[in-house]
Amino acid sequence: MIKSFRTSLALVFLLLMSVVLSGCSDAVKNNTEVPFVVLNDDDGSFKADIYYWNLKTNRIKETNENLYKIPQNIITNKELYTIFPIAWDGQNHAVLPSYLEVSDKFKNFVKKADFYFQPKTIWGQDVKLVKSDEKNRYKLTLIDGGKTEEKEITIPLHTFKGDDGKEYEATKCGTVTSVVKTRYGAAMLYPCFTLGGGKLFIVKYDKASESIKWQEVGPIKGIELSPSFPPLANRTATIGENFIVRTQTNPIEVYTEKVGYKIINNISDFRKKYAPETLNSEFPEYIDILGSYNDILFLSIPVHKNEGTELYVFAVKDDKLIGIMHRTINDIEIIDTAGNVASKYNMPKAKTLIGEDDVYFPNVNGMD
Repeated sequence: MIKSFRTSLALVFLLLMSVVLSGCSDAVKNNTEVPFVVLNDDDGSFKADIYYWNLKTNRIKETNENLYKIPQNIITNKELYTIFPIAWDGQNHAVLPSYLEVSDKFKNFVKKADFYFQPKTIWGQDVKLVKSDEKNRYKLTLIDGGKTEEKEITIPLHTFKGDDGKEYEATKCGTVTSVVKTRYGAAMLYPCFTLGGGKLFIVKYDKASESIKWQEVGPIKGIELSPSFPPLANRTATIGENFIVRTQTNPIEVYTEKVGYKIINNISDFRKKYAPETLNSEFPEYIDILGSYNDILFLSIPVHKNEGTELYVFAVKDDKLIGIMHRTINDIEIIDTAGNVASKYNMPKAKTLIGEDDVYFPNVNGMD
C-alpha cells in the first residue's frame, strides 16, 4: 500500500511539474514576458539585475536575481572593458567576458570568453565562428540537438565592382561580422566599405557539399551602410535565419535564403508618433538594434540631453509595434500604443552610467 501511495504521489508530482513547465513554455512561446537586465549600483560594484517586461499588461516584474556582478575596478576603467554580455538568449545560454562575476544560479549555462579589441570569435544561436591566424580561414562550429560539429573553412577570394566603377577584393575592404545557423549550414554577413560606398554580402556555407558561395545583397537604395556604425554582431539581430542590420537611416532585414533585403520603414513612423523629441535633439540620434527574443525585435533611439542619455526601446513583432519602453535618468516608463504612460518604475541610473546605456536585452549575436 505504501508503494502504491508513493507511485500515486510521484504521478501527481510529474503532472504538476508538466503543468508548470507547460505554463512557462507557453509564456515563452507567446512572448508575454521578455527578460532584460539593468545595471544597478551595489555598494561600489555593480550587478546586472534581471527583470521581465510583460508586453500584454505593460508592466515590469522584478526577480531579485542578478545574472552577474561587475567589480568596481572594471566600472572605474570601463572604457577598457565591456560590461554587458557578449551574447545572451534570455533563457539558458549566455557568453560573458571572463572578468565578470557570474551569479551561482546561472553558472551552469554561462560560457566565459576573453574579450579582445580585435574580435576573434563571432557568436550566434547554436553556431560560432573562430578566426584563425591564417588569412580568411575560420573554425566553424554548428550545434544541433546537443551534438557539436566543427569544420575548418576558408572563405574564397571574391572581387566586386564598387559604386565608383573600380574593382575591389572583398577580403581587403571587409570582414565577417555576424553568423547564423541555417538549414543547409551557415550564412555569414560580410560588409565591405570602399571610397565608393558600402556593399553587403552573404557568404553561404553548405555543409553537405562543403562549398562556400558569395552573394551580394542589393543594390541597396535609399539608405547607406556606415563605416562609423558598421553592422557588427553586437549591433545585429537575427530573426529566424535573417539578419537585422543597422544603417544610417532605417534598419534593414537581410534575407539569407533568397538573398535580398527590405527596409524597416515603420520605425520612422513609430519614432514620429512616440518619440518626437529624438527628431529635435541637439545631437543627431540614430536608430540602433539591441537584439531579439524569439521573434521579437528590439530597436532603440537614444536621446542625448545635458543631464545624460535617455533611451526609447521599441519592441516589434511581424512589423507591428507591441511595446515601448522609455529609459530616463530617474526611472523606466512603459508606454502603451496609445502613447500613454501605462506604468512607471523608480530606477534611477547609477551616476557613473549617466552618459551610457544601462539596459540590455537578449541578443544571441556577439563578438569577443
